[in-house]
Amino acid sequence: MELKRILARDARSANEKAIAQYGPDVLVISSSQVNGLTELIVAVDIPALQPEEAEPFVKSDLARPLTREPEQKFDVLLHQTLDHNKRAALERQAVRETRPLIEVRPTASAAATPATPPRATAEPARPTAATASATALADAQDAVRGREIVALVREEIASLRREFRLSQQMAGWQGGVSLAPALLPLRDALNDAPIPVTLRALLLDGIQSHHDLAPALEALRQQLEHSMGTQRSPLPDAGVHVLAGPSGGGKSLMVARLAQAIARQHGSDAVMVISYHDHRAGAWSQTQLLHAQSGVDCFRATSPAALQLLLDEHAATRRVIFIDTAGVQMNERLAEIRALGHAHQCHAVLPADASATTLRRVFESPDNVWTSLMLSKLDETSQPWALFQFLCERPLPVSVGGHGDSVHDLHAQVALGELVQSALSQLPLTTTDDDDHAARLAPAMTTPLAAFTPRPADIAASLRQE
Repeated sequence: MELKRILARDARSANEKAIAQYGPDVLVISSSQVNGLTELIVAVDIPALQPEEAEPFVKSDLARPLTREPEQKFDVLLHQTLDHNKRAALERQAVRETRPLIEVRPTASAAATPATPPRATAEPARPTAATASATALADAQDAVRGREIVALVREEIASLRREFRLSQQMAGWQGGVSLAPALLPLRDALNDAPIPVTLRALLLDGIQSHHDLAPALEALRQQLEHSMGTQRSPLPDAGVHVLAGPSGGGKSLMVARLAQAIARQHGSDAVMVISYHDHRAGAWSQTQLLHAQSGVDCFRATSPAALQLLLDEHAATRRVIFIDTAGVQMNERLAEIRALGHAHQCHAVLPADASATTLRRVFESPDNVWTSLMLSKLDETSQPWALFQFLCERPLPVSVGGHGDSVHDLHAQVALGELVQSALSQLPLTTTDDDDHAARLAPAMTTPLAAFTPRPADIAASLRQE
């Protein structure tokens, strides 16, 4: 695919221009404002290269003939790259683990001649059975993680195509929405922001009765807070709690924050942390370093039997036990924990600006019963619109939140109102003094198109069916 840039005076004109140039199946990658114009970055399919054209570009030793179908070439290349990196890492580790062997050979004239420096010879360390088993397990985990990345990328692309198709269906309805001229910048900001189509339709429908910008923004804030609800879950301070979520979502740091909070209240002996089935390079060392600051005991379980043994031994003597799971094969790990029979509570750990595809993958399994949602990376959140839509459709209590990179940055109560206010304040609102432009748009905005344009409820229903 090839990226193309399109400039137009507004988002609607840019979309029409993209469709006119590249067809109705063009994929919009991003939308932003540049010097008062709307910039669209679109992806366009390009014809495949001929063999004589592609041959000069084959420079890597990983490029080898692929026997699978074209849609699986990315998957094969990803696995080849992971295998190549793994072999290189093992070779570097073998070099670091070599031990010098000092060999001194005395001769008859050693007493008469000054001593010569010893000669050092290096012998490569021989891999043991444990090392081979760990390497095979790491390779298997990397292969699973590679397949999950490929599946996530494909789901993201499908979600973008679905959003773009619904945006085209929404174009007619947005033209029939009667808005005051003062609210036109807010309408454009909502169209330019990465807001899901159904949520944008509901927000636009909720500001039709307002005539000024400030009351309209306040109405949006109240509508979002009311739709998401105000359910809150208390800090988990007793029992067995399992934290799960995608890789890189901040689970290990959230466990460290919770463990330190419990240790300050009840002592470090009252809490224990178990790292379950996490075979990432450096994951166990990171867990040890995080909990060394608070003096909390942490253990590592690589199998359900080991986890069962730890729970049976410490469940009666510890006030709280936190189980940190891996992001790879999350549903399989949760099923193994449920099979152990111990009473536990599951908490989903997600960054506040997680995409709709990530949220859907975490909560798609009906077998997982979630007690609360824990939000991480609140300081890095700029566009939590996908989270807002999820909480509107599926209200879930929010227990705690993480802010920053320190184990001390724990919010015992997350104020969703502040998150909504922060998202609204970052809308790309632009004011204009062009009264002629507003007067020219006003008749088009009051044209009665409701008779032949879809309503937000109909679009939301169509999205759920898909």
